[in-house]
Amino acid sequence: MNTFSLRTYFPAKVTTTAANGVVQSDTTFFQVPEFQLTSQTGATFSHKNLQGKVYVAHFFDASCQGSCKQVSTQLTRVHDAFYAYPEVMIVSFTLKPVQDQVNVLEQYAKSFRANPVHWVFLTGPQAQIDSIAYRGKPSSVANSHEINHDELWLVDKERHVRGVYNGSQADEIDRLITEINVLISEYKK
Repeated sequence: MNTFSLRTYFPAKVTTTAANGVVQSDTTFFQVPEFQLTSQTGATFSHKNLQGKVYVAHFFDASCQGSCKQVSTQLTRVHDAFYAYPEVMIVSFTLKPVQDQVNVLEQYAKSFRANPVHWVFLTGPQAQIDSIAYRGKPSSVANSHEINHDELWLVDKERHVRGVYNGSQADEIDRLITEINVLISEYKK
């Protein structure tokens, strides 16, 4: 039987030790930080709502007419593919929470037929969203204070990033769907 496993992205710290001439490394990986934000329904939504789930993290703003809409359109494929899987969600974090209030997110979500049970759009304090969006990035990217609106993360049940995808490309969404299935399989073993 063939088995596959996904790698973990964004090492936070690598500790290397040498004992008796043997070098060993231990890697601690970035975890998506704990958060408490507001969803498109006006309800409070936190990291606790994602316990026991794998999810796709998406960073966008509702006024973005280019890549954000294209990525959201592609995400409807993920939404539809895992509609019957309660352990899979899509979590879209607005990068412009001042303008993307609940009513704006609600309309945006409706335009993509997003069921809030499976796909949540979140707004809240800018600092909290920034800590999620920028903390997992390699420092050279994080220091630029720019998030690629095309980028999606596959996040596991331990809040580790297990995949990074270009959400504007159909073949990358195909890979994301496949790798969500791989991750679900890993947890069933």
